[in-house]
Amino acid sequence: MPAKTAAPLPPDAQNPTADFILADGTRLTARVRRSSRARQARLSLAPDGGLLLTVPGRWPPAAVEQALPHFLPWLERAWRRHQRHAPEAVLPRAIVLPLPGLEFQVEMSGDLAEGRRRSQACTRSLLVSRGARRLLLLETPGRLRLFGPPEDAALGALALRRWCRGQAARLLPPHLLQLAAGAGFSLAGVSVRDQRGRWGSCSRAGHGAPARPRGGVSGFRAFLDKLLGGENDSGGTGNRDTSAAAGRINLNWRALLLPVPLLEHLCWHELCHLRQMNHSPAFRAELARFSPQWPDMEKALTRAWRELPWWALPVSDPDGER
Repeated sequence: MPAKTAAPLPPDAQNPTADFILADGTRLTARVRRSSRARQARLSLAPDGGLLLTVPGRWPPAAVEQALPHFLPWLERAWRRHQRHAPEAVLPRAIVLPLPGLEFQVEMSGDLAEGRRRSQACTRSLLVSRGARRLLLLETPGRLRLFGPPEDAALGALALRRWCRGQAARLLPPHLLQLAAGAGFSLAGVSVRDQRGRWGSCSRAGHGAPARPRGGVSGFRAFLDKLLGGENDSGGTGNRDTSAAAGRINLNWRALLLPVPLLEHLCWHELCHLRQMNHSPAFRAELARFSPQWPDMEKALTRAWRELPWWALPVSDPDGER
């Protein structure tokens, strides 16, 4: 049976979607996002299996509907790959944080009411919700106890991501600032974010967000550029030394899950961009001073991203979580 598409909801719907029906009968629903910057329709498949269809803001519903069949051949292939390689949707038994050298056992421990009764004895608490469902995470030494619907693994994963991001915000900036100070880098600030496709990024003080990788770069290099922060925001790709300029670095909270040597390589990578805002030979020479095994380390970072556990994967609909 050939693959089919169903018409998207009108653009003024609260949560517009578009449906795709694959050749085997699988029905997939994509969120539709209108963008004033988009010049053509683009369909993306997130690591968690969510689909996002981005369309130009002024496209009428008929234009959106006409674009859908063009994505089906790609979607058939992409969905099969996703099904083959998608990690199992289960919560971890433990979470290891290599930087502080801590391990936390993860346990489903009862319903929300039970969690509230036990909340006075915890170190930290975190309440998350998805629609009408709520889950309470209680941290005690060496344990993360989850109180809520045991069948809702996605809600448990949301709690674990939120908890890890809080830990990352507390631990990663001081570590990076210590490395920067010891090596003479001028750093205006460090932020911890929830980037969906990169370990980190940097920008010089007084400039905007980092630019996307430029054209004319090999596919693998472009992937590394995105994953490791891409090129600079200064508008050029030459061997520009900006050692006197302070800058800001953004780290993905998932970097807290990396082995310490790999985390430190990531930090050196972003710090060296403050002196060489590109991936030129001059940048690589600078990086080699602080991370001599940088080629192997960058491959390891790429592999680590692809091997993220299910609960830590970037989600396709962060707006649906609180």
